[in-house]
Amino acid sequence: QPIGVREGCDYQYSGTVRKVERSSIERSLNSGDIVILTSLGVSPSGEMFNVPSEGLASTVAGAMNAEKLVFYLSKGACLRNEANKVVQNLNLSEAKQLLSQNGVKNDGWKIQIPDIITCTNQREFLGKAGWGMTALGNGVKRAHLISPVDGALLQELYTRDGSGTLISRDLYDGIRRAQVEDVNGIYDLITPLVLEGNLVEREREQLEKDINTYYVYTRDDLIVATGQLRRYDDEYAEIGCLVVHPDYQRGGRGDAMLGYLERLCLESGATKVFVLSTLTVQFFIERGFKLVTLNDLPESKREKVDVDRGSKVYMKEISSSQELVENELMWDR
Repeated sequence: QPIGVREGCDYQYSGTVRKVERSSIERSLNSGDIVILTSLGVSPSGEMFNVPSEGLASTVAGAMNAEKLVFYLSKGACLRNEANKVVQNLNLSEAKQLLSQNGVKNDGWKIQIPDIITCTNQREFLGKAGWGMTALGNGVKRAHLISPVDGALLQELYTRDGSGTLISRDLYDGIRRAQVEDVNGIYDLITPLVLEGNLVEREREQLEKDINTYYVYTRDDLIVATGQLRRYDDEYAEIGCLVVHPDYQRGGRGDAMLGYLERLCLESGATKVFVLSTLTVQFFIERGFKLVTLNDLPESKREKVDVDRGSKVYMKEISSSQELVENELMWDR
């Protein structure tokens, strides 16, 4: 569809995407074809409009529920820090701050970069970063900005450090410490697992008493995930009651909740994090936890373990926040 007249400027045959024929694209992909989209689009009235290729990619990626969108930069256009090293990661808030500090405006259909910025490489990075943020706003999880060098794409997608700059949505947005008002929501969330025998029963009164040890992941005021964090002697901490609502288990919320609690552990000085589980052992194994014995637990915890449940103990040692960042990057890579 045409952009039309904006602020007195007639954009004539410049347009924006009105609709993405998702089903047609999916049929081609399912047939093993590679889909190449032109930046020329046709309106219902038969007129042809030119759509910025970056804007087209951002819109289509969102419509296709893509996990990633990759933009190639010109050689030398990557973002570097004061040490002249490529900035590997920006979360959404950091990327917004970067654009704001440079006076960049994202109108959804156009990325406006101030004329005072004359460096071609800088303008290119800021522009594509802006379109990457548009993609994130459309539901894409991550946008990658990489240079056109041999092996860059493989390195970006299949190594921890990548080759360019990764812009990701704020992974922990929506997670907070639980409040007394959340007791009923937590109780309703965990009750099905309690009835199945996969979770230790927690009465409402006990939840209310221990509410400061619980954290919740909310969406539109609905508690979609919860987790409990307890500190023990020295450098030990326990993560328990990690539950995700069945309708939201494919959204990475279990990873987000676990990662958030691990960060809290590290901030409080706990580097040895353990869980007791009878059912979800594979989940924790895949995330770096290793099987240990009851003797490896702090004494104050060993005294409280119900051995009749037959729970297995898994522990993970966290050495630094960089390790957690690397784990986050591998969730979808």
